[in-house]
Amino acid sequence: MRNSRTNGQEVVQPALARRWNVRVYVRNVNKPIWTHACGILLMFWWNVALGVVPRHPQNITWCMESSLTTMEDRYLCLLEMALTGSLTDEAGRCNGSKHACDLRAVLPYSSAMRFFGNDWPPLGHTMVGHVRLRNIRHTLEACIADSVEGDFAELGVWRGGASIYAKAVLATHGVQNRRVFVMDAFESLHQYGNHKTFLQTSESQVKHNFFKYGLLDSGVTFIRGLFKDSLPNFKDRYPETRIAVLRIDSNFYDSYQDALYYLYELVPTGGFVIFDDVMSHAAVMRCWQDFKKEQGLPEELEQIDDHSAFFRKMKQIRVNFSYFRQPQDANLSLR
Repeated sequence: MRNSRTNGQEVVQPALARRWNVRVYVRNVNKPIWTHACGILLMFWWNVALGVVPRHPQNITWCMESSLTTMEDRYLCLLEMALTGSLTDEAGRCNGSKHACDLRAVLPYSSAMRFFGNDWPPLGHTMVGHVRLRNIRHTLEACIADSVEGDFAELGVWRGGASIYAKAVLATHGVQNRRVFVMDAFESLHQYGNHKTFLQTSESQVKHNFFKYGLLDSGVTFIRGLFKDSLPNFKDRYPETRIAVLRIDSNFYDSYQDALYYLYELVPTGGFVIFDDVMSHAAVMRCWQDFKKEQGLPEELEQIDDHSAFFRKMKQIRVNFSYFRQPQDANLSLR
């Protein structure tokens, strides 16, 4: 990892991106998005020209680049291909029907869409795409290099792919004293409408996915339940826990509010907070903006792709619960 300055602020530049010669476009989300559209397109086509994003599915060679000189790099790249479903590109991509992913009518695989997490893989174990998986590696490796204490925690895991990848990154570095917390309702949520069946996973299914990759051990902790129920007593159950990388993938205002109010203090200075869907879900962005303003946070989001953003924690705060809002979406009871 290295740091550079953008608008007077330090921005983490991923070492892996430099090794692969990947051009990463990072913008400050406080600026109007239209001013950056050309930049995003330019970076995309620059990466296509370099071969980092293949023009055609049959030309995928991400794990055969000569710059991947170590077995660790090759292992993580192959794992990335498997988890995202790019390794089984013949399965295509979900067709967006009312049933979310009708396997009888899948669409052709798109390497560009999968790279940026803009489709749903029928058989993959994560839908975050390649760029967001690499962000997980970048942030974990920064915490290891800088001796930032704490574990990895993901809230909202679907089939577990992102958490599996985090566990693999820790394993390749020989890290055994950092846990991976896997937190999810592990039940069907009515707020997902017609997609709820496809998006529903069980705890046993995700554990089995960890097992298939050889990464299920005592360092993986599963926490089941809606965040409003599972998070309030988290600090009591794990009093010594710090979270070096907090990744939230929960779609709703209420879910993000629960995560930030109950877990933000556990992220040490120098740790990272990743929002999977803050750029594509207005309710999530509103939650972040409310929390940032009312808690007096100096951090600014750095965009990862069309959906996600992250920041590195600059200062510790004491979360003020007087701003905690009443349920707005995920925590509303069915009537």
